Amino acid sequence: MKHIILAAGKGTRMKHYTLNSAKGMLRIGGISILDRQVITINKTHPSKIIIIRGYRAEDIDIPDIKYYTNKDYDKTNMVASLMTAKYEFTDDITVSYGDILFNKKILEETANHKGDFVVAVDTRWKRYWKMRFDGDYTTDTESLKIRRGIIIDIGKSGPFIEDINARYIGVLKFSRKGLEIISDIYNSDPKWRSAYMTDLLQELIRRNYRVVPVRFKNGWVEIDTVEDYKKVCNWCRSGVIQKELNLVI
Repeated sequence: MKHIILAAGKGTRMKHYTLNSAKGMLRIGGISILDRQVITINKTHPSKIIIIRGYRAEDIDIPDIKYYTNKDYDKTNMVASLMTAKYEFTDDITVSYGDILFNKKILEETANHKGDFVVAVDTRWKRYWKMRFDGDYTTDTESLKIRRGIIIDIGKSGPFIEDINARYIGVLKFSRKGLEIISDIYNSDPKWRSAYMTDLLQELIRRNYRVVPVRFKNGWVEIDTVEDYKKVCNWCRSGVIQKELNLVI
């Protein structure tokens, strides 16, 4: 099984931190976000690790990695970045967003699931969200509804709280068969070049494919804003990240 890290984005919400650096190369506890991911991924023994670069691609130069570049990173989104590596779709793949940290267990259990479209989700997300947003778990929310073991709705902004059964993490697994289906959808309409990954997952749901959640209780963080970055760095120094969020880094 191969692993693809999607790290093409500019990270505009990081403001001055990404003016002179690719977002994934920002350091937490002296080690970059992407290096930390690669260390975690290597523990699961993938056949190959692939990073999709874009903004400041030259900054990302980790040894023993295969690279593809999304040259249209400023006009496209996650799905287009994934499709940049379409020639690697000869095997099942796992995927992670380039701005998250996660436990080995999250990747292993997602990778080992037999489904064609598998999504890691956090059922204890409110605990993390309260820490992230100073007690407010209603900020930056998206729908994720699970019924009878499958996801039936994902990615809608500003949902009712009861429509959030878990939080999307940004770690996924697609089987080789699933990748063929994704490629057909992508090639059917130019609009998919600007689509988010959750848009693609919702389209799979609409077409009656089984999009399966694998449930976890914390064990991950996202670095999307300046505030996120400062908090994660502080949590790492203080040990809070392991004690409160069950994340080993």
